[in-house]
Parts: sequence; C-alpha cells; structure tokens
Amino acid sequence: MNQDYIHDGIVIQARSGSTRMPAKILLPFCGGRRIIDIVIDNIKRECPGKRIVLATTENPQDAIFEEIAAAHGIDCFRGSEDNVLSRFIGAADRFGLDRIIRVCSDNPFLDAASFRTLFDAQSESGADYVCFAFPDGRPTIKSHLGLFAELATTKALKKAASLTDEKLYLEHVTIFLYTHPEIFSICRINLPDFLQGRLDLRLTLDTPSDFNLLKELFEKMQTVPDASLSKLVELVDENPEYGKIMKTNIEQNEK
Repeated sequence: MNQDYIHDGIVIQARSGSTRMPAKILLPFCGGRRIIDIVIDNIKRECPGKRIVLATTENPQDAIFEEIAAAHGIDCFRGSEDNVLSRFIGAADRFGLDRIIRVCSDNPFLDAASFRTLFDAQSESGADYVCFAFPDGRPTIKSHLGLFAELATTKALKKAASLTDEKLYLEHVTIFLYTHPEIFSICRINLPDFLQGRLDLRLTLDTPSDFNLLKELFEKMQTVPDASLSKLVELVDENPEYGKIMKTNIEQNEK
C-alpha cells in the first residue's frame, strides 16, 4: 500500500434512528439495494486503498451496521449517538487516521470521485478543514445539495472537542471548525459552474417525500448513458414538478 494512504480514512456516519424517517438508509431503494449499500459501493469503487469505516451508535438497534460493514468488507466503529464528534475521534483513534473524509450516509448521489480533490487540496494547503463551497463561502454541508463530503484532520477534531461541549458542536462534527476560522485554517473548493448558486437543489434524504423523489431520480439515472452530476441537475431542471417538491422540502427542513 502506498505510504500516503495509510493514515487516511473515509468515515461514514450512520444510524437507524431518525425522527423524520426511521431506518431510511436501510429501506429498499433501487434494484433491491439500500442507500447505505449504494454509498459504500461507490466509495469502494472510487477510493481503492483508503480505509473505510462505518461509524454507528452503541444502540442495540444499530448492531445491523456491524453486519453491513462485514458484508462489504469495511471496518465498523460504534460510539456515542449524541456526541458524534467523539464518535469520529474514536474511529480515528481506533484505526490510526490522521485525515478523515466525513460522509453522511443519506446521500445516494454522493460524488465519491470528488474525495480525491479533498485529499489533494488538504495536502497542498495543510488546512484543518476542507470543503466544497458556494460563492458566499457556505460549505455544501450547510445546504441541501447532498453531493459532496468534507475533510477534517483528526488533530483539528480533537482540538474542537477540547474547546467546546456545546450540544450543537458535538452533534454536528465539523461546525465548530468552519465557524471558527480564527482558530482553524479553512480551505474552500469552488463548486463546478453548473452548481454555482444552486441552493434550490435538494438531493439529501430526511423525509418520505425526499425518499420517493430521490428514488425516482436514481432509477432514471440508471438509464442515462452519461450518469454525471451535470446530467442529474439537467434531469431535475427538465421536470418542474421535481423543483416544486424540492422547494417545499427545503422550506420544511431548513438547515
């Protein structure tokens, strides 16, 4: 294995509990595959040689994620449900990770190929936190886009944990980093032109309405020869009804 890869990891945040849609990533989504399967398979294909960890909770109901990780041949770590920051730090310590790409498991259209860009940008900048961002500087994690992950160094996550015990920062792993640029160095990567300003797109999953729309979009994308992100956006734009549903869901689930 290339020495550069040994201390890098991709940590997928997953649990079955959800107030708006329980077990949403465990339901049949496309061709019998669940969203969690789709996310893991895409990461494995695009990131050979990188350690992949499925980070779930210690709740008995989440034991299924140990089975899922084993079936996919990836690692699993179980930690606090509420203190997700500590769960990521625990996963990093368990598997010796210096740099972590944080993945939300409810994003079926996640662009795993972009992870290389995150790692490269961190290598070049030495930043504590790296993200794709909108022109106003907003990290995509603060939108409904659902297409990109984010990177943080384990050192930065540990520093954040030492500086705060506020619930917001413990539940949302990276918020303390990018809201405190006076403490942490931030590297923002510009979005592709076709996504600039597209705060109207919602490709992440929280509710049954999201699930039904994303399922339909995903199935349609399986028939498209050029299954690129730009084609996905074209598909949304070609159907005004999709835009209406997304607008409603964005308003009801504001980040």
